[in-house]
Amino acid sequence: MIRKVKRYLSNKQYKKMVSNFSYLAIINMANKFLPLLVIPYIVRTIGVEKYGIIMFAQATIMYFQITTRYSFELTATKFISLHRKDVEKISEHFWNVIATKLSLFVVASFIFLIILFSFERFYVEKEVFLFSFLMIFANIWIPMWFYQGIEEMKFIAIFNIIAKLLYAIGIFIFIKEANDYIWVPLISFLSYLFVGVYAQYVAKVKYGVKFIFPLFREIKVLLVDGKHIFLSNLSVIFYTTTNTVLLGLLTNYTTVGIYSLAETVFGAYSQIIKTYNTIVYPHLARYADNMTKLYMQARKFIKLYVIILFIASLFLFLISDIAIELLFGEGHEKSVFILRVLAVSLLLEPLGGFFTPYLAIKSKYKIISKITFTTMLINFILIFPMIYFYEEKGLAYTFLILSVVQVYLNLKHNRELLPIGRSS
Repeated sequence: MIRKVKRYLSNKQYKKMVSNFSYLAIINMANKFLPLLVIPYIVRTIGVEKYGIIMFAQATIMYFQITTRYSFELTATKFISLHRKDVEKISEHFWNVIATKLSLFVVASFIFLIILFSFERFYVEKEVFLFSFLMIFANIWIPMWFYQGIEEMKFIAIFNIIAKLLYAIGIFIFIKEANDYIWVPLISFLSYLFVGVYAQYVAKVKYGVKFIFPLFREIKVLLVDGKHIFLSNLSVIFYTTTNTVLLGLLTNYTTVGIYSLAETVFGAYSQIIKTYNTIVYPHLARYADNMTKLYMQARKFIKLYVIILFIASLFLFLISDIAIELLFGEGHEKSVFILRVLAVSLLLEPLGGFFTPYLAIKSKYKIISKITFTTMLINFILIFPMIYFYEEKGLAYTFLILSVVQVYLNLKHNRELLPIGRSS
């Protein structure tokens, strides 16, 4: 076993992966847990109900956020990974992607403003929704897909840490009472906008990305090529974020707040685990033209991932009560229960982040859409009765059921990754 590990580490590609994983995992621990120092302060200062308003707004905005992301976290990353040595091609693709995102943002803005001024439920909290929406514009200028494609994960970590630090400083300075809740999303927007400017600077100065005027025909090609992944991503929103929105519409902001406390802890914890997918994807993308090697590499990585997920799930389940009480104080038993249900789902849910890029490498975009659409349909059938009978607990139950469904469907279409599968 030791000799096997040494043999892997002597390989240049594996060295790069280990370096990226170590760097990103260590910094992500600070990056993802930093909000867990800020959010308890926010909750204690503005209260669970106001926190629920902010989370409801963020969930609503995700529909527009996913529109500007489109398919680029996979398609653009794959392109950059395959052409990383060609600065001309990278620069051209870089600005075509940015231009496409900006075009989608303009369309999203019109739709968002119509909704905002048409429904009283949104209009009464218009400041929170407007400031939350601005985050979409800020994120356009942070090309995580570029840095992931060139396998420089340290910059992804650095950008996130800077944003989180600026956000934390802003929160502690400006959020002093319950009525200050409207400024929380604005502080977030300004923090990420600063990072976006810095990310563009690094891409230009360090990696030689130069401005090449985007072409309409190239934008059209990007939209057509990425439509299946976009529809897949949109479907995911309909069985994740939509559930939070429905909880707010069918119950109240306090209920959203109760669920969001658990989901915040789960999100920060699981994001560290999902770092694995971020590291593995560009490595697997190298074998897009060699299916045999792709199968062999993917099977190795998924075996290790299953072990990691089992340990991570068990640990989170055992410390759920301690984590909630330590962060948010006593009296949040409902949130503890929800966190334990989510901890069980951690056994399976992150695997979706492994299978989807894997299918994208194989150019099986229609299968991605089929899996996510089926999951979305099952969610639509479950979510209304689950919220009606179980309220915030119903969301956690639904999330767990969908995690099982999604992994089953993915394994059905990726049988070569099973121990008894055939790599042909």
